Order: sequence, then C-alpha cells, then structure tokens
Amino acid sequence: MRASATMRMRSTTPRVGARLFGVFGRLRKPYVLAAALLLGLTVLALLLRAVLAPGRFPVRVIRLVGNLQGIPHQRLVSAIAPFMRENFYALDLGAVGQAVSQVPWVGSVRVERRFPRTLVVQVRRETLTAKWALGGWVNTAGAHVHLQGDHPPQNLPVFSGPAGHEADMIAHYADFQALLHPLGLTIATLTLSARQTWRIGVYKGPVLVLGHAASAHLLRFAHVFPQIATSLASMRQVDLRYTNGFAISWNEATGDQHGQKG
Repeated sequence: MRASATMRMRSTTPRVGARLFGVFGRLRKPYVLAAALLLGLTVLALLLRAVLAPGRFPVRVIRLVGNLQGIPHQRLVSAIAPFMRENFYALDLGAVGQAVSQVPWVGSVRVERRFPRTLVVQVRRETLTAKWALGGWVNTAGAHVHLQGDHPPQNLPVFSGPAGHEADMIAHYADFQALLHPLGLTIATLTLSARQTWRIGVYKGPVLVLGHAASAHLLRFAHVFPQIATSLASMRQVDLRYTNGFAISWNEATGDQHGQKG
C-alpha cells in the first residue's frame, strides 16, 4: 500500500510542475511584448527627436511658382528667407503661406514639401474686379483688400455700399453686366443703399435705379432699350422701380424734363 501511495505521489508531481510552467509562461509573454513595444517606441521617439531637432536638415531650396508679374520680388524674398534656416521636416507650412500672403498683390498661396529638402510655393496674383469708393479694392472672391506697390488695372467699375456686402455686389455686378453687355452698355459705377436699392451708372449713359427685383427691372429695361437707345446720352436717370413702367430724368441740356413710359 505504501508503494502504491508513493507511486501516486510521484505521478502527480510532474503534472503540477507543467501547470505552473504554463501559467508562468503565459504571464511572461505579455510582459515581453510590452517591453519590446516600449523599447521600439523609445527608439522611434529618439529618432524623431534627432530628425526634427532645430538646425538639422534645413531647407535647401525654395521654388516660387505661378504668375509673379507685378508682385514685389524683394518682398517675396524677404518673406521666405527666414524659413531657409528651419528644419525641413518640422517646418510649419501654414506659417510660410501666411508670411507670403502678406506680400502686396499676392492673392492665394499653396506650400508643399518636395523631398529631399525643397519647398514649392505656388503663388496666385491678386485679381481685382472693382475699386471701392471709400478706399481699397474688391477682388474676384468678393473680399475687400488694400494693395500697395503696383499700379492697379484701369477702367474698373467703382463700387459703393455697406461694408460686408462686397461679395453680394460682385455677384449682382456679374448678373447686371451680363444683361447690359448685349446692349453695348458697360457698368461704370455700382451702388447699393442700406435699403437694398441698386444704382447702376452706365458708362457715358444714365444711372439706372433698381429695386429689390433688380434683375427683373433690368430685363424690362433691356426689352425697351431699342426704342430709347438714340436718346440714351441725354438721360440723367432711369428709375425702373415702377410696377408697370419706368421714369426718365433728362440732363439739364434738354430742359430737365421728366417723363414716364409704360
């Protein structure tokens, strides 16, 4: 009986050891993976720190691309020169674009990295649509801008209206000019009042007064234009805000007569 008991004890000892080894093996595996991951992250952080360190891997080349005509060249050079000393990989591209956009006559800027260490700065020259009566200009995007350093384009229309309505005036200007162009008329001035009354000053012609339904009023004028075209130079103002017609005010040379046509 003792022999059989001893045999049972010996047979159970390896089983307990195998179980304990399996438990410790499973416990060690996650710790090993965690330690390896931590080591890898540490090495990566050290590498990134070395690569992104200030003064290392400076920008070698900055290429300016786009229509640069009329943009002060020296101002562009001065704007981008400080970034030649910056780390190529850590450089804030937004800061480069912001600096270049402050140069007169720069409309939009796009900055890209080109490896190994080249910056490409794409510049679009500011395009103006109108002159703002109280100073400055209105660009094609409807923004009110102030520019220096170059002569602006000539023969632009003059806008006058409430601040913040520049984009709305650009959109209406395009619609109005599209209706007037087939008549051989060009807009010289465009005014918007606080009550949304539009006044279009036609080049070598009268002022057209439009109400809220501005496009409809102007379309009515286009329909009757052939009947009044020969007298256009004598007209001072054409008020198109009437429901069924319009009123004409004449220049003083014609006796300042007033009339309404249906």
